[in-house]
Order: sequence, then structure tokens, then C-alpha cells
Amino acid sequence: MRCIVMLEPQEGLSYADQLAVAQHAERKGFEGVFRSDHYGSTTGTEARAATDAWTAIAGLGRETDRIRLGTLVTPATFRRVGVLAKAVATAAEMAGTTPDGVPRIELGMGTGWLEQEHRAHGLPFGDLDERYRRLTEQLEVLQGFWSRQAQPFSFDGEFVRVEEAVFRPIPEPRPRLIIGGKGPTRTPRLAARYADELNLILPTSDDIRARRETLDAACGDLDRDPGEVGLSAMLPVLVGAHREELHERARRFAELVGSEREIDELLERMGRVGVVGTPEEAADRLGRAREAGLDRVMLQDFLPDDLEMLDLVADEVVPRVAGTASA
Repeated sequence: MRCIVMLEPQEGLSYADQLAVAQHAERKGFEGVFRSDHYGSTTGTEARAATDAWTAIAGLGRETDRIRLGTLVTPATFRRVGVLAKAVATAAEMAGTTPDGVPRIELGMGTGWLEQEHRAHGLPFGDLDERYRRLTEQLEVLQGFWSRQAQPFSFDGEFVRVEEAVFRPIPEPRPRLIIGGKGPTRTPRLAARYADELNLILPTSDDIRARRETLDAACGDLDRDPGEVGLSAMLPVLVGAHREELHERARRFAELVGSEREIDELLERMGRVGVVGTPEEAADRLGRAREAGLDRVMLQDFLPDDLEMLDLVADEVVPRVAGTASA
């Protein structure tokens, strides 16, 4: 199973904190480190420092060598599409490619969802239909900006107007584009039309199978090979070598997010959709997700200072899914 470490830096992580995880994850063989794109805490517990996603990713690209870097997800409401296209293209130039020539930078996009965050930072929000229309326009324009054959490129939409654009430098190879969200029909259709991957949020195995079917059907409607569009999911990760260690990590997680649930109840609820438990239990969850149709998993890590947990996942969980861990 291909695994990405997923960070939530809006919960007070500095750039140095993110760099420490990225460099450690690279040493441990994870495919990449992704991060959220938020300007404030999403737990609602307190005001916490939050760094800008694309500024941080550009820096991480220079201070790591091989891992992939990206967002889950950049809201279409946060940046004008020309600014976003230029920021991502610059980060892609700074990071380069993996040893096998794959672009290290990946752009995850979505509608945005946290209204208070938008109001606090002077950003447009609108209802969900409006945000979908805004996202669709941005995807269309990004496609034009990053295609040499489409230029000079013009676009006249509801939210975006572009006149005779000649975008340079065009990132080559183009950053992979991920569309993330919970929408059961519109989101897979957008992914089929524009993206390299559809990312799901906290899905069950049944959800994964259903979205794969919907995505494949949407690709078929566009005469696109379904094999061209990957399927991934963001799943919370909380693993302990034994029950005592697991409970201690769960206690720290509960404190971070302000949960008042009993630890056993918290673990039971997280275990329904997350990579949670002992290495054996976590590997079982990853294996079931793979069997349901996932190509890779973004492991949502709320304890980024606990590098020993990443070691445990890399050394004891992922190999079990591949069937290579020692008994």
C-alpha cells in the first residue's frame, strides 16, 4: 500500500515542525508528505498558529530530495487561479521530480468548507453550489494555463476572466491534480474530467467501493480510461505497539482536538474509518482499504511530534499489508 503522511499544520505547526516530519518520512520510505490548506484551527478549541500551505511546500521541496509534496486540499476560494497556478508551478520547479521522473509536487483541490475561516480572512465563501461552480472554473483555467497547446488561452466565466494568457513557465512534467471531497456524484464527475486522482474523506470500505464504481462510470461517460484516475483516501492514523501506548496516544489526540469521549469510545469510533490500533489491527484496516479499491492512503497524523509512531507505521504496519513483516 502506498502511504502518504498527512499533516494538519493549522493546529500550531511551525515550518520547522513540518520539515522535521518531511525529512523523517523521507528517511522511512513514505511516498510523500501532504498537508492541509487552512488559515486557522479546524478543531475550534483555541487560536493556533497556521502557516501558508504553498509557501511551506516550496520550502519543503528544497529541503527534501525524493518524497512527493502536496495539499489536501487547496480550496478554490482561497486564491485567485492565476496566483495559485503560478505558486504551484514555482514550487514544482523548486522541487523537481522523483528519481523515476514523477513530479514531486501534487495539487489537491476542493470547494472549501469552513465558513468561519473564510470570514476571518476576508475570503469569499458562498453556498455549496457556488463553490462547486468556482472550483470547476478554476480547474478549467488551470488546464489551460498548464497546456502549451491551449495557449494563448482565454476564458470568460462567472468568477474568472482570462484574456490571451501565455503562461510561463509551464510545469513539465505537470503536477498531478487531485480532487478531494465528500460529494457522491459531482466530485467524482469533476475528477473524471480534470484530475489524476479522487481523494475520499474518512470512507468505509463500502464507501470506497461505491465511489470507485461512480468514478469509473463518470470516466466512461467521457470516454476516459478509468485506470487513468486513481482513488485515495484520507484516514486518521493512531497506532501503538501495545494497548498502553495506544491509549496514551489517544489521550494526547483527545486533548488536541478537545474531545471529552472516553478513550475506549474514541478509539472505537476512530477505528471505524481510521488506521487505528496495534500494528496488526492497523495493517488489517489498510489491507481492507486496499481490497476495496484504494490505490494509496493519506495517513492523517495529529501527533506530528511523535516520530516514533511514524517509525511504527513504516516498520510494522505497511510491511504487514505487503505481506513482508516478520511474525
